[in-house]
Amino acid sequence: MENSTPQRRRSFKIKTKFGSARQWRSRKNPPCDACRRRKTACIIETFPPCRFCRSKGQVCKSTDAETSGSSARRPSGIAADSDQETIDGTVVDTSYPSIPPLLSPGIGSPSVIEAPLTAQSPSSCNRSASAASLTSPTYQSSTPQSDNGPVVDSLEDNKNRTAHSLGLFGEQDTELLASFRSVITNEKNGVSADVIQPFAGDLEPTAFPIHFNLLMDEFQPADDAAKSRISETIETMVSPHALTLVRLFFKHVHPVYCVVSKVRFLKAYAEDKLKIPASLRGAIYGLGSMFWGHEPGLKGTLQFDLHDLFEEAHSSLQRELHGPNLWGIQACLLLLYERPADNATIETPRTWVFSSHTVACAQMVGLHRDCTTWHLVPGEKKLRKKLWWATYMSDVWSSVCHGNPPHIYPGSFTTMPPEIEDLAFDEDVPEDLQGMIDVSSRTVDISTSARFLEMVKLSRILHELIDSYFLDSSYRDTIIQPQLREAQLLNLRRKLDTWSSMVPNCVTMAYTEDTAAFRNNAPLNLAYYAVQALLFRSLMSPARMPAKSDPNSSLCRYFDLAIAEFRNFTLFMDRITRVSLHAFWGGRMSPHARSQLTLCGNFLIYLFLLAPSPEQVHFAFELLSSFYESLQRLREWADDDASLALLRPVALRIDSFFMHAARIMRGGMGGAQGAVS
Repeated sequence: MENSTPQRRRSFKIKTKFGSARQWRSRKNPPCDACRRRKTACIIETFPPCRFCRSKGQVCKSTDAETSGSSARRPSGIAADSDQETIDGTVVDTSYPSIPPLLSPGIGSPSVIEAPLTAQSPSSCNRSASAASLTSPTYQSSTPQSDNGPVVDSLEDNKNRTAHSLGLFGEQDTELLASFRSVITNEKNGVSADVIQPFAGDLEPTAFPIHFNLLMDEFQPADDAAKSRISETIETMVSPHALTLVRLFFKHVHPVYCVVSKVRFLKAYAEDKLKIPASLRGAIYGLGSMFWGHEPGLKGTLQFDLHDLFEEAHSSLQRELHGPNLWGIQACLLLLYERPADNATIETPRTWVFSSHTVACAQMVGLHRDCTTWHLVPGEKKLRKKLWWATYMSDVWSSVCHGNPPHIYPGSFTTMPPEIEDLAFDEDVPEDLQGMIDVSSRTVDISTSARFLEMVKLSRILHELIDSYFLDSSYRDTIIQPQLREAQLLNLRRKLDTWSSMVPNCVTMAYTEDTAAFRNNAPLNLAYYAVQALLFRSLMSPARMPAKSDPNSSLCRYFDLAIAEFRNFTLFMDRITRVSLHAFWGGRMSPHARSQLTLCGNFLIYLFLLAPSPEQVHFAFELLSSFYESLQRLREWADDDASLALLRPVALRIDSFFMHAARIMRGGMGGAQGAVS
């Protein structure tokens, strides 16, 4: 007789092992204890910690793995615990909620998948949802460690992925993203973009969550092919001198303009230089080549055309802008220093237009947002801060070239100014890389860091001056309140005087001339006089003919002070040595140095043309004569095209003035107007 008792379905438990790579909704390996309790995704890329535990800086372990081999059996249909259920006799993990896909905007378009977490406040939500936010090996020495390894994320160096900043008015609300994990899948059900959160926004009432899109670097095949071709072309052009040009760059350029992360670059170059974007390699080769003729022991000439090399670097950069990163920002900052055409009389607008690209790239990777409290390795925070302020300085000084409003304004960024420690990071070269560079480049140079910091301070004063008095709207608002305008300008002048009195000795022109760092101090001091010229122009405005005969006008009251201050400028010009002239000068091809020098030269002409009395005319003419003699001396020393390109714009203006000086003095202001026009 057949037994009618129903058969009990066998229940068994899969033997699992914690610690291997674990994908979303994996049934093979158990989740960690923290993710099991929170009922959130437990994703391990290669080895623990999982993404959540890494973002929290906590130990990632699973007690379930210890009992996974138990022979204990449970009745069919009864879950082993709150995160397990029996399906067809198999106990499986269901610790992550099901993901209801949202409606796609249209047929064939990527779908957005939202995975709700448990109902908790944003501050307790998962702080990192990156599928590939791995700690960069470059920064591991500074990375906090847990029992399971690195616990701090990196926005850089994620293989084939680029992190782009999501602003407050981006396509998704930042508070919503703090509670819902978002990924974008393509038509083949592959992940095209993920959202990562380096900061949860719960440390203070005014803080908000910070998110980045982590995009797969999938570009047009034509762009990839073009980048590969350009990379090969650049390496062929500089062969066999590539490493020598790198050495020249770090010896001559980096001490003045330290925007490249030195050790990070050298390490990547030694491992596989082709992984560094061609734009950055081309810029470094090009700027380094400017010192080939001034380096003892190097014989012969380079066989490539510098203009062609920079054009290839620019061409590569245009394609790299599809996925900007910190390498690309460094390339942008260096390519601004391309040498101008030999016939350049006025700064080309390309400098100003290209600076807008640099600002846009910096904002795209989130450099304008202060990262002090983010879950990033310390080294990456320092580099991001340095690159933002390098972008800031480039923007404000490029605006001076033509007198245009800067692209960056005070309300557009929160990044705090750098400290000396931020600039010293990544400057001490480890022993295994020291053979790639000159002996003088192997350790941090305090004067390099000090120069950068002081330039940041000076640039902020300049920015305040431009925003407050030199924009069309601010000029109209302040010129009708002369007393208030003057009081505010005098306060700004006190800031400039304070900066000048407190600047470290190692960055002044009084620094010992036999010290190598002395030759690099000219650009900072020249920038100071350019700010001073703009400040006096604002103090003495409106500088019109009636003001010359009015002893109470701003022009008359501040004229003698301007003459006294710019005597120091002529002394500065007289202190420039041959070695200093042939140094980088903030870029011997620097558009900023050229425009600063032109600005100061034009201000001396301004003083001469607007001198209220014959005695003051005499004093102003003495300053012009002294400046003219310095230019003549420097032009005799300028034995290459780069140095001539620095001097040519201001020299042509002063030469033109002296050609017409006699007629100006005989004919008065009528003759002056003819000469100026």
